[in-house]
Amino acid sequence: MSEKKTGVLSGLKVLDFTIALAGAYTAWQFADMGAEVWKVERFGSGDQARYWDPCVAEFGGQSTLFIAYNKNKESIEINLAKPEGKAIIYEMAKQADVVLENFKSGSIDRLGLGYEKLSQINPKLVFVSLSGFGGSGPLMKFPCYDAIAAARSGFAGSNGEPDGAPMKAGNANGDTLTGVYALGAALMALVEARRTGQGCHIDIGMTDVGMLSCAETIMDYGRSGATQTRFGNHDRFVAPYGLFETRDGWAAIIADTQQRWAALCGVLGVPELKDDPRYADNAARIAHRDELAARLEEITRTWKRAELEQALLAAGVPASQVLPFIEAYTSDHAAATHATALVHQEKVGMMRFYNNPLRFDDELCPIRSGAPLLGQHTRAILERVGYTQEQIDQLYADGVVTSTLI
Repeated sequence: MSEKKTGVLSGLKVLDFTIALAGAYTAWQFADMGAEVWKVERFGSGDQARYWDPCVAEFGGQSTLFIAYNKNKESIEINLAKPEGKAIIYEMAKQADVVLENFKSGSIDRLGLGYEKLSQINPKLVFVSLSGFGGSGPLMKFPCYDAIAAARSGFAGSNGEPDGAPMKAGNANGDTLTGVYALGAALMALVEARRTGQGCHIDIGMTDVGMLSCAETIMDYGRSGATQTRFGNHDRFVAPYGLFETRDGWAAIIADTQQRWAALCGVLGVPELKDDPRYADNAARIAHRDELAARLEEITRTWKRAELEQALLAAGVPASQVLPFIEAYTSDHAAATHATALVHQEKVGMMRFYNNPLRFDDELCPIRSGAPLLGQHTRAILERVGYTQEQIDQLYADGVVTSTLI
């Protein structure tokens, strides 16, 4: 599998004001596809996510979380409190195709850098506002992070063990899913802007995305007034479907058809369960989900996870051993799909990054660089925007721009 030399979005310019994760994820995807992403960072401190990690000192003063979400981008450090700083943004906006921001609602407008102002400079701009609660409603002015959105959207309330506490996702799924929606919306709006010559303002709230991820729950409530029950490691629609304990760990097993149910019973050596009226079809198995799961787990606990996976796959039953992280990314499958790559990271050295999972004509999206140091590309971006060396030197001298390089 070769590496694509120029990305499918090569030539596109993204003016990126985002901090933390959701917007940073959107910008990361643009950058992976070849877009030129100008990450505008706060003068003297930069993106707060640079400091969100207990290993900051170990990684040259950089957060591993920040590094993960900001590869392939360029950092420009601007003092937006100064008129000259805003003037730089106006010049950048003339060349940009997309603007991304995730300030608290209304903040970017008060800075004089909102859609109304920048669209006057460049009518084709696609301007994307990401926030926790969207641009309207009683919560719009409050801060929001992934766990808050999970709590407010019903996502956390619908996950976890039936008699246990609600549970958020282990990783920032709300941030990344919101970032994916924002990417798709921006690309669709770009198509429209190139057709009509007119950009638009896109508003997306992480809480709304979280609610949409639980789409079937509103169907059930509308039909019967039922609210979603938590099912822990099992499923509400199919049984058996979930995680089962093994002798040395856990395995995911799914028998979503009668054929697979019969095959599962055969592999586990319990053909009598196939003909048991309590488990005759999926509806019956759902009705007896807990006792069925307990019965199957009595058997799976006698198997090693890898052997169980191999036997079930050979019989046509979807299954996988639950892999610890290190086993997942060093697996034969990850190696075959080129899931990771070694990349040089400033002040750290070689680090292993995930490759983008998209493949275009079987080519990888190139990782051109690790995450940028704060203000690393300030001078280079200003040059590309059209500033002379003399003007750039003066901007540095006046405290309008800098390169902190942390």
